[in-house]
Amino acid sequence: MKYIASENMALLDALALLSPGSSMTSLRSWLKSGRVYVDGVQQKNPKALLQKGQAVTLSARQRFAQGVVPILYDDSHIVVVDKPEGILSVATPYEKGETVHAFLKAKYGSGKVFPVHRLDQDTSGVMVFALSEKARDHLKDLFAKHEIERIYMAIVEGKVFPETGTWTSHQYEDSNYYVHNTMDSEKGKFALTHYTVKGNSKLYTLLELKLETGRKNQIRAHCEMVDHPIAGDKKYGANSNPAKRVCLHARYLAFHHPITGKKMEFNSPLPEVFHKIVKPSES
Repeated sequence: MKYIASENMALLDALALLSPGSSMTSLRSWLKSGRVYVDGVQQKNPKALLQKGQAVTLSARQRFAQGVVPILYDDSHIVVVDKPEGILSVATPYEKGETVHAFLKAKYGSGKVFPVHRLDQDTSGVMVFALSEKARDHLKDLFAKHEIERIYMAIVEGKVFPETGTWTSHQYEDSNYYVHNTMDSEKGKFALTHYTVKGNSKLYTLLELKLETGRKNQIRAHCEMVDHPIAGDKKYGANSNPAKRVCLHARYLAFHHPITGKKMEFNSPLPEVFHKIVKPSES
């Protein structure tokens, strides 16, 4: 559902025009549950003032795994989720229960959920899991061939120049799980990250980052390499923590369905706290 504001108005009034048959209680519940977006940005304030021409959209009612992890899509072969920040993707020797993988196994069956990639615990955003062995094998092959499109958003310290560019290095992980950059091709694996500046504030820059390779901690290590560590990422050199989290978010994931071949695209909106630190540019 979509409504284009015909004049300046409060968001709650726009929702009433979007769905004239719905009660005010329903409209407020949509806002509270995060289903309302203004120009693609999640908005929960019923008193937010819209400008003429702004678009109000209502997303489908969300489903969750264990009431914690939003499910964006599922079928008999794959499930796509919007991972919250602070939750591990899969089990570690120190944590086995509170993970996205564990929550999905509780929903779909313990032997039916297969991880095919990871997001760091402090990173939020779009992830895909396989629900069949055939899908698992095909998705892993797509990741290995870099045929899955992944776009991240990050708030980094300082001003980044030029506004578009590419970072390359070879990366390797030491015994303390820290990823280093090197120019030595024999010591590390090639890593390539494209970036575009999407907004600035006095102290920070909002970056859109597109992966050509998918090394562990690739973006975090590359940001440190160019002296613009991700805000909140103390492990990789950050001096500030404005959001009380690592400001890295997996915004977009696209791939061809491992069984049907259909193009699949998934988006996760920029976390609300990011907007409070750097206002995204209009472009």
